[in-house]
Amino acid sequence: MYKLLIVDDEEIVREGLRDIVAYLQVQHIGQILTAKDGADALSIINIENPQIILTDLNMPVLDGIEMIKQLQGKHEHKIIVVSGYDDFHLVKESFKLGVRDYLLKPAHSEELLDVLDKIVRELRQEEQQYQKGESEKMLTQMERVSRSMNWVLQSAEQDEHALERVFAELGLSLPYPDTAAAILSPMHSASNAESLGADWDALLTRPDTNRLPMKLYSFYNRQNDLVVWINYDRLRGGSSAVKQVLEQFLGSTPELPVVIAVGMTVSAATGLALAYRSTLQVLSYKLTAGPRSILLYDEILTREERHISPADLRILTEIIDMGRKDQVLPYIQKYFNDESLRRSTLDSIRSNYDAILQTIRWIPRQKQDFSAFEQSEQLRLYLISRILQTIEARQSLIRSYDMVEIAKKYVEEQLLGEINMAVIANYCNVSYAYFSKLFKESTGMNFQDYVTMQRMDYAKKALNGINVKICDVASALGYSNPKNFTRVFKSYCGMSPKEYQKLMK
Repeated sequence: MYKLLIVDDEEIVREGLRDIVAYLQVQHIGQILTAKDGADALSIINIENPQIILTDLNMPVLDGIEMIKQLQGKHEHKIIVVSGYDDFHLVKESFKLGVRDYLLKPAHSEELLDVLDKIVRELRQEEQQYQKGESEKMLTQMERVSRSMNWVLQSAEQDEHALERVFAELGLSLPYPDTAAAILSPMHSASNAESLGADWDALLTRPDTNRLPMKLYSFYNRQNDLVVWINYDRLRGGSSAVKQVLEQFLGSTPELPVVIAVGMTVSAATGLALAYRSTLQVLSYKLTAGPRSILLYDEILTREERHISPADLRILTEIIDMGRKDQVLPYIQKYFNDESLRRSTLDSIRSNYDAILQTIRWIPRQKQDFSAFEQSEQLRLYLISRILQTIEARQSLIRSYDMVEIAKKYVEEQLLGEINMAVIANYCNVSYAYFSKLFKESTGMNFQDYVTMQRMDYAKKALNGINVKICDVASALGYSNPKNFTRVFKSYCGMSPKEYQKLMK
């Protein structure tokens, strides 16, 4: 189990985050510690050595930036920053110091869960990678190179000469002026990475490969993908030789479903970390590549922003409203077919993915992390199945409940968001006026009064909490002016929120 340390100078924020994390029950996170500032955090870290740190930046005594600086080189922590809009200049500085992620205050539980899940996966991957190795004396050359490379790549942004020194320590020369990195990644996560390395080693021992004007060094990164440093001379036809050796590898392994990503070329050893990061950026497009293909950095830069239009999102709503299952596949194919994906930027693909899930949010489901998709077919099948599930669930809901029950469920799920009666009327395929009349006849009150009643009931429960501020409850319920909230609460409860809190105490 991993330990989590929450660092914030505001007790209500600190304890609130602790309660949220405890409620989320993130797998593999056990003990949750708290600290009131950076100095307090350093003392706790020296004793407890938490693997994950969730910290504010703007704090008295010792701020978050200085705390992170003092941790560098001493401990291996995964640091997540939680800060406000005004601290974004500090956030940028924290990323230079190796911070893993950033959340904007107030941190929502879904975002916090996604970040913590990702960090836990990274920790477990690192543990598995470490445990898989044997003792230092028994390490093969590949294992020793991999360990050294992975270790230094974590700190290369702070020390531009770090990789250069590792090459020298390992006795790996860079005789040519240009260097690029390539990552050979199996299409399936469960593919045998050791087999991939063996196939690559077999290629390097071929006589025609040895005559190429380049130096090739390989290692496994923390994702267990095979990384190849390619040292060559662009002025002596090196670029074509790079493509030649990679195509030779694909030709020699016809049965292996692998994607090769090639990053930018750098002309100095101090740029090796940049070359590697650019290759990771290219590899993120693996989703859009077919098996046994080569993704190039220059090609990625020409991708287009291709977003689903608002009109097409309305069409999706109509497909769901009318239960037109036969139109789901053509709809997804329009934006997520292989040709469209190969022409689109990753940000626009992710945006389209989010837009579709947002459009079908009526039936809340756990959203799959976009980065988990390795193949385009996986993405298409996921979206199609979610839309069909939404259609089925909606039809079942309409069959099982009358329109008033549907409205009450909608209010319950959207209580802290925007509530619009027209949405429910459209959902049930009835007019606004008919729904309004039906709701009042069934409940004895109009729809807006019902919403207000539910919100005031929520407010009463919230105000019973410890150290709860009235303005925070008002804001959560959508009241930009606390005075308006106080007026409505008093009208509903017969007393002001402050008087209610005193009564409850």
